[in-house]
Amino acid sequence: MTAKTTRNKGMIDCTRGLSREQRAINRRNKLDSSLVSSRGYKRSRNPHVNWILKRIAATEAFCKFEDNLSAIAVQRFGEPLPDREDSNIAFEERSFGEIVKPGEITCPISTNYAVDLSSLVVSIALFDGDKMLFACSGIPIPHGRTTQSLTRFVTSAHLVTQFNQNRNKDDKLRVAVRLPNNRATDGFLGLYDKDIAIVTCFGFLGVHRIDLNDKAKPFPVDNLKAAGRAFNSGSLMAMRGSLYQKRPLEHLEDLNTWVSDSQHISKAVLGGPLLGSDNKIVGMSLDIYDPGDANLRYTFLPMDLLCKRLKHFQILNPEKLHNRGYTLPKDVSSVVPSGFMQTVCRLKSCDYPIPPPLVLEFNGQLFNHFEECFGEVLPWKGYPYGHPPSGSEKCVWNQLPKDIVTDVPRRVVSLASFNGYVRTFACTGLLIKWHGSKAKHTVILTSASLVRGRCNEDSIDNSLTIEVFLPPNQHAGGTLEFYNLDYNIAIVSLNKNFNAIRPDDIFTKNAQNKCKKVVAIGRDAKLHLLMAASGEVKPGNKGCKVVCEDVRLSTCKIKKAGIGGPLINLDGSFVGMNFYDGSGVTPFLPRHKIVKVLSRVNSLPSECIWQYRASG
Repeated sequence: MTAKTTRNKGMIDCTRGLSREQRAINRRNKLDSSLVSSRGYKRSRNPHVNWILKRIAATEAFCKFEDNLSAIAVQRFGEPLPDREDSNIAFEERSFGEIVKPGEITCPISTNYAVDLSSLVVSIALFDGDKMLFACSGIPIPHGRTTQSLTRFVTSAHLVTQFNQNRNKDDKLRVAVRLPNNRATDGFLGLYDKDIAIVTCFGFLGVHRIDLNDKAKPFPVDNLKAAGRAFNSGSLMAMRGSLYQKRPLEHLEDLNTWVSDSQHISKAVLGGPLLGSDNKIVGMSLDIYDPGDANLRYTFLPMDLLCKRLKHFQILNPEKLHNRGYTLPKDVSSVVPSGFMQTVCRLKSCDYPIPPPLVLEFNGQLFNHFEECFGEVLPWKGYPYGHPPSGSEKCVWNQLPKDIVTDVPRRVVSLASFNGYVRTFACTGLLIKWHGSKAKHTVILTSASLVRGRCNEDSIDNSLTIEVFLPPNQHAGGTLEFYNLDYNIAIVSLNKNFNAIRPDDIFTKNAQNKCKKVVAIGRDAKLHLLMAASGEVKPGNKGCKVVCEDVRLSTCKIKKAGIGGPLINLDGSFVGMNFYDGSGVTPFLPRHKIVKVLSRVNSLPSECIWQYRASG
């Protein structure tokens, strides 16, 4: 065999003239190339290399799948962002007034307690990478009832304006806080309204917080001092001014303004405290106001109104949350943190509550969602994403006969209801043979929760559209044919036929296995993977949260995606339809009750249409 023949067959050339070290280098280079080349993968006989390449391909496929979902969500629910501008022009901080040294000015923050002004003022800056885009000041406020070690600052909403105006596709804006000790720390921009914004830092940072319970005194007219801190130098500055215009409480839409004696204009003042003649904080500077008369002024929020705003934000003494999750107070908005635009759009597309910004920043987890898996997960044939998500059980599918494991994937589907592009509910359904049906439509038994109204759960929302999924690639619209809200049953027909299905005959085939052991089946809402949880039927329904005396209980532990899925015996016989109440056991409606309700329905609407067309 010649050296040329050896090379053509993909083997290592070991002809005379190559040293032992060179041959080792050739072998190593060949292995490296096989890891990045599909042709190398085909030539390689190393099982470990094959496994690595399969894992890489599966990871890339899953990332592409997730990126596609995120791109669709951003397109539908996000706002278009401009490209990042590569400009070398940074924000210029302007000094004002005079430098205030530590201990030079003390501020009464309660009746018998005064603190150094320096401990009450921080600088807050907005950056894109290392480039400063904006800087202002902030005032520490009480941390409220939070159990976390947090320090909060109130500042001007102009910071939010700059954040939104400078946001770009890279989405890497960040906030930094310069503390009185000249140390800089990360800040997280959160809630805001038209005037003020809240910035939160992690940890107790050694600053003094203003007293929001201190009763306000009559607002001074003259001898005002405005304080602010520069970010780059960390210097505390103050300048004198006087009241230009103050509006009474009944005219909140009008502007309260003050004017500087020196006519200095600096954005470092914004978010900083406004002091009276006794150095007590009487308000907070908000923005620069140009009335058009060549005399620029500062708008401010008096201390009494600032306290009311902060209490309205409910960050100090939060009220009970809405039963669907986190909700914002009236006229209060929330910043979407940098890097989380896709996450928020995905949440909106699934009708999930948008969490507070800090929950996103600290990688908080969403619980009780439709994408949670349960039991043992069974991937569909040709599943391209590697190992499926791990469930809570093992060896469940092995308890079922092989023919049942083959049939179940062909009769259990995933359903979702939509209001426009927003998914409102997701569940599982069972393909069944409709009794006495002459039509060719396949029908699905599922839960009526799929189409219940969000505001009124005792009614059906007829504006919803239904989508049905059967992996790996069968997808069709669905039509609501029948529902019974007392038993929470719904029948959905397919708008087009599915191939290679095995619908169950629940009307004539009764459960033969009297064993208490059962298996709850479901499909997850994202990848439509099959899930199975094993358990036993419990006597009675004591402790069940579902309000229906005919409901029974099993010890199978499922998640929300298992709603509407079948409960079967170990021989595959249909036992009932599963519900979910979060109690750790699974309520289900027995087969005989389902059959009794459905047997009263002589024909479905789609059958009547089909028969009419056939006769015509």
